[in-house]
Amino acid sequence: MGIEAIRETMDSCKHCFMCRHACPVFLATKLDSHTPRGYALMLAEIDAGKLEWSPSVVDRFYQCSQCGLCREDCAYHWPEDDLVRNGREEIIAAGAAPPRITETAERLRNSGVPVDNVPAAPGVLNKRVGKKNPDVLYIAGWAARYERPEIVDALAVIFDRLGLEWSALENECCGIELLELGYTGEAREQAQRFAKSIEEINPRSIISSCPHVCRALREQYAVLGIAFPPLPVLHTAEFLAEEVEAGRISLAALNIDAAGYHDPCHLGRKLGIFDEPRKLIRSATGSVPLELFHNRESAECCGAGSVMLVTEPELARKVARRRMENVRQEGIKTLITACGNCKTLLLGAEEAVKGGIAVMDIAELVAAALRDQEKSEKNRE
Repeated sequence: MGIEAIRETMDSCKHCFMCRHACPVFLATKLDSHTPRGYALMLAEIDAGKLEWSPSVVDRFYQCSQCGLCREDCAYHWPEDDLVRNGREEIIAAGAAPPRITETAERLRNSGVPVDNVPAAPGVLNKRVGKKNPDVLYIAGWAARYERPEIVDALAVIFDRLGLEWSALENECCGIELLELGYTGEAREQAQRFAKSIEEINPRSIISSCPHVCRALREQYAVLGIAFPPLPVLHTAEFLAEEVEAGRISLAALNIDAAGYHDPCHLGRKLGIFDEPRKLIRSATGSVPLELFHNRESAECCGAGSVMLVTEPELARKVARRRMENVRQEGIKTLITACGNCKTLLLGAEEAVKGGIAVMDIAELVAAALRDQEKSEKNRE
């Protein structure tokens, strides 16, 4: 559906309140301008020349996580998240983006990372950068690479156990953060560079612990007109589930009580990957995970979407605290997710909620179960 058609169909959103309960940002702020109706009303006023891209309006358009839950909840599935992104494109074209957005975009263009003072990447990753013709090209994503290196270390353990030759990229910016911020032209250029760097590595397959990267390579590059080699692209949850099912990985059941799972928006709702993480949790713990009240297609965003953890950190933390309060109410003691961004925000929220809840990535869970299995095998010897 073209953007003009989207804007026409979104006229109905101006008169509808039915999805406001689904918006995690609205639930955190209680502001009607943080709802699909609010965005539709503001865009209608802008189209009619009655409203300009003032700082307050621009702020609202960058305070949407583009999680897509409103689209999922809508009976007509109006693409509100696409409409917000289109609004951001107009903001960029009008030169109305605030400094926090322009500075984030500049960092993404220059270094591939949306934050300053980036720590060193894990040594195990640096040793693999640029290796040609590997079995696997592992793309950690910036959050796992710099903020959550324990995810990278866990995957390295698993790759080594499987005897896989693997490689890594020097710059992991796939361009999607720029696209989400409204810099569509720059996103296309970054995506072209990213695709070329992958082609130069010449891997047999790609595995990423970042749902944004997986969605970019599977779906969004085609929309941007980016030629991409016909390679298998798997999220780590898919890859690990395949290895366990094929018997190439054997897991000991860890002694983890009340494990639950948080569905990342881009992995679950937008890519439809729901079962693989849950199968892994059952294999690694011996029990099916506890489900949050809002789960699978209806899972609430943790606040990490659309680079909000960088551009709107206070709001992102507020959304995450609501999610962790829900986790506490469900009696979950170990919360497992499958996205470095999600883990970063949920860990911070746990510190605020103080619910005594452990937060870990699905790769960490599998690596821990694998180490326990190896220990058991050695004890039997």
